[in-house]
Amino acid sequence: MKPVDNLEKTTITPQGLSLFNYIKDIYRYRRILGAFTYRAFRAKYAQTILGLFWIILNPLVTLLILGIVFGRIAKMDTGGINPFVFTMVGLAGWTYFSKVVSSSTSLVIGAAPMIKKIYFPRILLPLSGVLVGLVELLVVILMTAVVLMVCGQKPSGNLVFYPCFIVLIILLSAGVSFIAGAAVVRYRDFQQVLPFLVRVGLYATPVAYSLQNVDAQYMLFFDLNPLTGIMEGLRWSVFGGSFPLLHVSVTLLWILVLWVGGLIYFSRVEKTIADIL
Repeated sequence: MKPVDNLEKTTITPQGLSLFNYIKDIYRYRRILGAFTYRAFRAKYAQTILGLFWIILNPLVTLLILGIVFGRIAKMDTGGINPFVFTMVGLAGWTYFSKVVSSSTSLVIGAAPMIKKIYFPRILLPLSGVLVGLVELLVVILMTAVVLMVCGQKPSGNLVFYPCFIVLIILLSAGVSFIAGAAVVRYRDFQQVLPFLVRVGLYATPVAYSLQNVDAQYMLFFDLNPLTGIMEGLRWSVFGGSFPLLHVSVTLLWILVLWVGGLIYFSRVEKTIADIL
């Protein structure tokens, strides 16, 4: 047998150091992103007794708790809207955000053996969490529609803008997951701190209550909260009223900063991620 001298060799390397080349590198490995997404989805629901029913059960329990605490016990003003309907509309965005951000750190740390063996854009790991969360997001949106029908709440004509705010929550969640996924590599304590921050964020974000219930001295915090614009925007699209221009503008600015800053930060951490892990 003659030796083969002209074997084609493929060298797998990053495209470059610029942000544009980094984004091109992500697109180049889009098939691996699909594989990671499928793997993360199976790992999340495989070998569970209830399986995909957890997608319905988790937001349903949260809805009951928040609806009872803020709507029935605290009696927060919801502008005459059923407190469970009011909460469900905001919960659709919050559920997706919390799931994506919470999973970003575990996806990166859990892939340490693979990261040490082969090259691929490491940012595909938190991105796979963004895609996996879309399944649960779709289910929660359908649950929101059911709650609206059961409670007899007729959506406003602004409903056509509802998908726009869904896109915003997806973009915001992705930007935060980039930073969280990179931060946990250098600061492993962040994996323990993040769930605590997410739990606090549930009550620090107007998910189950209106901004009308917030004292003026705390309003600046809510004005700067990137999730406020999305919560208010979702309710505006469903219930109508005045468009929350200020809060939506703040959200758009946050998304821009988080995406640019998150991609740059993750790309820098990625250079030494195999050595650190």
